[in-house]
Amino acid sequence: MRQIFQNNYSALGNVSFRRRASELAKEYSSDTPWIKSGTADSISSPQGENYEQVKKANLPSKEQKKKSPLERGFRGVFYMFIILILSSTLNAQTLQSYQQEAAQNNPELKASFNRYLSELESRPQVGSLPDPEVAFAYFISPIETRVGPQRARISVTQMFPWFGSLSEKRSVSEANAKAQFEQFQEQRNRIFYQMEMIWSDLFEVEQQIRIAEENLRIINTLLEVSLSRYENGLTSQVDVLRAQIEQEDLKTQIELLKDNRRLLKERFNEFRNVDESSEVIIPDNLSASMALKNKDELKSTIIQQNPNLNKLRYREEASKEMVSLADREGKPSFGIGFDYIATGERTDVTNLSDNGRDAFVARASFKIPLFRNKYNAKVQQAELNLNSVQQDIITLENKLETDLYTALRDRSDAQRRFNLYDTKQIQRVEQAINIMMESYSSDASDFEEILRLQRKLLEYQLKRIQAKADLYMANSYINYLSGVNNITENELNY
Repeated sequence: MRQIFQNNYSALGNVSFRRRASELAKEYSSDTPWIKSGTADSISSPQGENYEQVKKANLPSKEQKKKSPLERGFRGVFYMFIILILSSTLNAQTLQSYQQEAAQNNPELKASFNRYLSELESRPQVGSLPDPEVAFAYFISPIETRVGPQRARISVTQMFPWFGSLSEKRSVSEANAKAQFEQFQEQRNRIFYQMEMIWSDLFEVEQQIRIAEENLRIINTLLEVSLSRYENGLTSQVDVLRAQIEQEDLKTQIELLKDNRRLLKERFNEFRNVDESSEVIIPDNLSASMALKNKDELKSTIIQQNPNLNKLRYREEASKEMVSLADREGKPSFGIGFDYIATGERTDVTNLSDNGRDAFVARASFKIPLFRNKYNAKVQQAELNLNSVQQDIITLENKLETDLYTALRDRSDAQRRFNLYDTKQIQRVEQAINIMMESYSSDASDFEEILRLQRKLLEYQLKRIQAKADLYMANSYINYLSGVNNITENELNY
């Protein structure tokens, strides 16, 4: 969007230049008739009947004369300071409230959080004993014994894995759940960062629209000046046509910027999961809150708090448990059981002791893993997975370090560019424009050169806005890498 605007937006001017041009135009109108709407039908002299009223309106009143300049200046600075503080606080609270709204309503975050809750439910599943087995047998042909025929059997069996297997399964499940929570945190932080990107773009577009509209007003003033000079035979019609061309280009670019602003608002509301036409308060200033830390401190913070890195650490923890678990699965498992056998009475023998007495049987069983290839392959697979995760951690740490250095470079570059355009380049071009405008108001100076300097001034002014937005985005990206918006499970309110 920025590139499209810079490529197409070549006919604008500067705010301070507009004010100076208006003043010069008024000075020039004292010698030539003033044309208000670009036509020769509304020419009037500034020395008319309204001149005395304007003159009186500009004179200080008696109450104003009683106040010292120091007192008025102090009050003005104080009020401006309060307004800037309230404006900055309001913008920060507004963005934070939008982000919290997205955290509550965004469907992507809800889906990720549900996956975390789903992962939590696996712990009681894998950490439980296998279900006991109950069997019932009925002897179609009863087995005759000394005390009577055996007619039915009821068996109960419970199997047990090798010692420590269940606790390791629970540990694996807990590590996987924590990894899924870090994945949820990463998606949450990424959505916050994307909202800050759009927030910065909204600020930039709003400032571009403001500059464009102010340039349109000064172009209208220049059009009136050139038309007045043309009516008095001091310049050619070419100057009037050039001003009209610049005027139409500005109107087109303003409409494009307004379309871009509407699209950005719709994208912003998409993260909030609200109606696309919902109102978004556009900031009038950007201020990224980030503690001033050196490179080593930022690197340490990122290594400790980055959700993607923490997710891999929990994956590593789960992989270590899987290696031990795979080894335990190669150990024998055992079970215990109990049988009850229903026995009928013998009718062919009288006075038989224990006649028809039921039988009770206690059993023990073992599952012996004789075929070792399967279990050895499981151990090897778990070790390879562990090594893979450890390599991923090293790769991500290196990438995060590079991303941090890149963001710090971008932040320094944005700060340098902002200082360059704000304190040097813009002032120099303004001085050149002032000189050209003074010459144009008195003689036939090159009108095209004035427009060229005006475009150059606008280019610097737009670059200053872009540098400020880039500085904000560099700080936001560093905060994103550092996990500034991380939360704990207890802070969730879903």
